[in-house]
Amino acid sequence: MARKPYFRTFDGWWYAQVRVGTKRKQIKLVKGKENEQDAYRAFCRLLADHEGNAPAPKAITVAVLCDLFLDHSQKHNEPDTYALYKHFLQDFCDLHGRKLAAEARPFHVSRWLDSHPTWKGCRPNAVAAVKRAFSWASAEGLLDKNPVVGVRKPPTGRRDRILSQGERDDVLAEIKDAEFRDFVVAMQETGCRPSEVSRVTAADVNLDAGLWVLKKHKTAGKTRRPRIVYLTPAMVELTRKLVARHPDGPLFRGPRGGRPFTRNGIRCRFRRLRQKLPHLAGVVSYSYRHTWATDALVNGVGIAQVAELMGHASTEMVSTTYGHLADKLGHLRDAARKAIAG
Repeated sequence: MARKPYFRTFDGWWYAQVRVGTKRKQIKLVKGKENEQDAYRAFCRLLADHEGNAPAPKAITVAVLCDLFLDHSQKHNEPDTYALYKHFLQDFCDLHGRKLAAEARPFHVSRWLDSHPTWKGCRPNAVAAVKRAFSWASAEGLLDKNPVVGVRKPPTGRRDRILSQGERDDVLAEIKDAEFRDFVVAMQETGCRPSEVSRVTAADVNLDAGLWVLKKHKTAGKTRRPRIVYLTPAMVELTRKLVARHPDGPLFRGPRGGRPFTRNGIRCRFRRLRQKLPHLAGVVSYSYRHTWATDALVNGVGIAQVAELMGHASTEMVSTTYGHLADKLGHLRDAARKAIAG
């Protein structure tokens, strides 16, 4: 194959050549002389697909690197993870896509973040997406070294918004459709991540034991075991109803078209709830998980048991992220009294 795409004036297309047996075949890439960058990105994909090769490190642009990484991510990551990478990397390429990847620096990542002053809680995820793409490219030999390895992720803000029982009641009263109400009840009763509730299927359910057994979950790589969700009696009955309704595919589905709840769909639902109920400022879907953990600790469940029930690999996350006991003054006063009781 030719080492770079070429433009043919007579028809206005960019081309590359592919060897098929002993012959060479011209492949159209993109149309328009002004689309040289898009032609090169298509050329790199063609190079890898037909010859199992990759462009030389000195020739790879940021856009090509991100495209190749996203091809990899789509095959090897969960759909939500791929969508997250794609969202941030496309935006990064809009600003720095034409730059040679080897010439990228932490400064360019900082400049990109500064171009989005409204990004707050998502900034760590944005940096992680860029670093992951460059790290993958370096490990695959597409770059001689990772030029953005020194980029520091912004600190993640503490997730300290929990819901009172009254606020939980207000949320359920405001939700008009039974499908999303069931979804929220499931988060409230189990302490599961929103993504875990979205993915649970009838095949994951053991009604006799009162369990969900999730093989695919966020910490599967660390724990190397399935995520066991222990169901309350109310959740056993809700699960039984949904299994009968949806014997195949996800149990929790939206009211329109029976599609499962997506990350963005859940986010939009909670945004509308906050608009209708202003006293719920700061409440997101993950607030239910934080509330569940905090209530468990306040009610005397041991930290090791809470970590196990939440699917964490250790107790550290529970201690640093979910233990909102500083706000539970009554609980702490009782603990102090017990500490000195004779």
